[in-house]
Amino acid sequence: MPSRRSVLAALGGALAMPALRSAAAQDAFPNRPLRMIVPFPPGGSTDVLARVIGERLGAGLGQPVVIENRPGAAGNVGVDAIARAEADGYTFGVSTIGPLSAHVTLYARLPFNPLTDFTYLADIYEIPNVFVVNAQNPVRNMQEFLAWAKQRGAGKVSYGTPGIGTTAHLGTEFFARRAGLELLHVPYRTGAVAVQDLIAGRIDVMFDNLPTIIGQIQGGQIRPLAVSTARRWPGLPEVPTMMESGIADFDVTSWSGMIAPKGLPEPIARRLTAELIKIGQDPAFRARFEQMGAVATMKGPEVLRARVDAEIPRWAEVVKAAGARVD
Repeated sequence: MPSRRSVLAALGGALAMPALRSAAAQDAFPNRPLRMIVPFPPGGSTDVLARVIGERLGAGLGQPVVIENRPGAAGNVGVDAIARAEADGYTFGVSTIGPLSAHVTLYARLPFNPLTDFTYLADIYEIPNVFVVNAQNPVRNMQEFLAWAKQRGAGKVSYGTPGIGTTAHLGTEFFARRAGLELLHVPYRTGAVAVQDLIAGRIDVMFDNLPTIIGQIQGGQIRPLAVSTARRWPGLPEVPTMMESGIADFDVTSWSGMIAPKGLPEPIARRLTAELIKIGQDPAFRARFEQMGAVATMKGPEVLRARVDAEIPRWAEVVKAAGARVD
């Protein structure tokens, strides 16, 4: 019969095995393809920028990064999928400003808590929103637009967005309140479809992420009237800001972060963060992002957390001012 000492030793060894296997898995990370969840449909600005990041991240990690689009509820469906994934480093994803901040107030019920349900990996990029009209519209600047919209009357000027709760939606409503306008919201499944309807004249204006509309601006199909940032955007130096155009205290910058499920082992989180920061230090990568209408920030998790902490109360004020609510 085994001695008490040998039984205890065997039991201790058995209990140590999972920890040893976990440590070995972390040391070998990654040894298979990774999954990046994008909470919006293919072709939008978040998807396009995420694919560029995924391509570079896969090269750095030595394993392919597969993009999985999980759209719905202005990003909430995909971000919830990130929260529910196994915390092993093989599933992570992008969250925009909405699910991590604005939706805390906008939605009566969120399936996740942006402050407690994730491991923050990096602040990855910023993009401006641009207020645009069809190139056939007679208005040439914001002052002319305001006069034109007021002449048409309340609810007679329509604007398209990628959906309720996006920065395009909340930003436009915030603008309308500041400008004393009542605009008609026309939500679409994607920003790309809304842009096509703007070009076709089915809607009047859009206030959307620059990467979604930069090609149509450069092609002369739509006309930019103002950018949402506090300073003029380097890629559109001739386009004034909202504040320069007479809309006081208007600074709405869209941003995104890379997140993973809570409980991600620290060595794996550090590896992913280090690779993202390394990507952001590459001048060629930064130049490519700038051509697409974005700025690659690629800063650590503490920067992303500080941004979320600051943006939740800020967007609570915007949601309140816009009178928006999703039950």
